[in-house]
Amino acid sequence: MNKSQFKVDNVLFSADAISYEYSQLDGEDAGRSDDGTMYRDVIGLTNKISYDFNDFRSEDEISNILKLLEKTSCSLYYYDLKEKDWVTKNMYVTGDAVQAKAIGDEFTSEPFQIRFIQMDVDDV
Repeated sequence: MNKSQFKVDNVLFSADAISYEYSQLDGEDAGRSDDGTMYRDVIGLTNKISYDFNDFRSEDEISNILKLLEKTSCSLYYYDLKEKDWVTKNMYVTGDAVQAKAIGDEFTSEPFQIRFIQMDVDDV
């Protein structure tokens, strides 16, 4: 499996580009004081992995990718740039509008993105 591929519930997909976002999640005691000092109460880290699909794909391939958006949670197996290793995380899936265009009697799409956002929080 190459680093541009990923598995969702053990089904393999290939992306054209990947982006990573690692966000610290603050607890109730985080915030700014009256003098403007920021106090952090970091309770963990959440990961967001975005996959871009740019190249031509068949209507069936596009449909399989878009069906991921039906999942309320899934197991994502992917190469994590921060860890420099393959990891599995419990994620939910989001995406944006997908613009389709007809080529003959077949649809294809303009580039689009699917995002996976971690359901739980990693300890820091």
